Amino acid sequence: MQKLADPGFLLEGSSTYIGSQLEGFSDGTPAGWVLKTFALPIPEVSGVGVALTEIAIGLLMLAGRFTRSAAAAGLGLNLLLFLTATWRTRPYFMGSDIVFVFAWLPLVLAGPAGQPALDHRPARAIRLRRRGRLPVPVRVYGGPALTRRAVVAQALGFTGALTALLAGLGVLVRGAPRPVASAAAGTGEPIAASADLAPGESLRFTSPDGIAGLLVRDGDGTLAALGAVCTHAGCDVVWRAGELLCPCHDSTFDLRSGAPLSGPAAVPLPVLPVRESGGRILLG
Repeated sequence: MQKLADPGFLLEGSSTYIGSQLEGFSDGTPAGWVLKTFALPIPEVSGVGVALTEIAIGLLMLAGRFTRSAAAAGLGLNLLLFLTATWRTRPYFMGSDIVFVFAWLPLVLAGPAGQPALDHRPARAIRLRRRGRLPVPVRVYGGPALTRRAVVAQALGFTGALTALLAGLGVLVRGAPRPVASAAAGTGEPIAASADLAPGESLRFTSPDGIAGLLVRDGDGTLAALGAVCTHAGCDVVWRAGELLCPCHDSTFDLRSGAPLSGPAAVPLPVLPVRESGGRILLG
């Protein structure tokens, strides 16, 4: 839902565009060839398809219907993401996908055994009946158990409907996309007073053309300004304990060049021109 709610997810040129993410994920990773072969030629379709698949897997797992198959699909998806999106995370156990791979494994091996799940109950036919003005699904009690084909059709029907509903909710809450920062952003625009930024501190700013930036005064007093949006998945970058990092997936960046040093990010942060004059810090 977060992917579908991101206004820049399908917008080429935005900081969170799925095409840019896929390029970074596929560059120099063990399963990068899978993305290059199947996803990069159709990035928008791939992004929406994965988002809908994730929602459907979550719904099936919550309901406990086709538990083992849904868990196997989740394991396969997270294994692919581990071998691409979070492959560069260091140390490796800080990456979320390797954790999810092993979290899925017991459900693949044991299924819903010992857990509350619809898989333990024989599936019965469901009919829509009107209660007042609202049609609601009602289970037909006393009838024969459904055939395997009918069970699959019923589960896929309800899962598909709920997936479409949740995807629609995600689309409805979209805001404005964040543009990719440009090195030419700003032409001598003041963004802070010199006294506002002590050595070792940082502050966020927005350039006149709407670009989110992070201004840092290093311990030796030198200034640096970079785009504040991580090039991996669009999270906000922070300056913490003398390190420029993305707290979402543990990517770190070089303060001077913006180059990624560790973590899954593969694309450098844009460096913005900044200077100090007359007690003010100027962008451009």
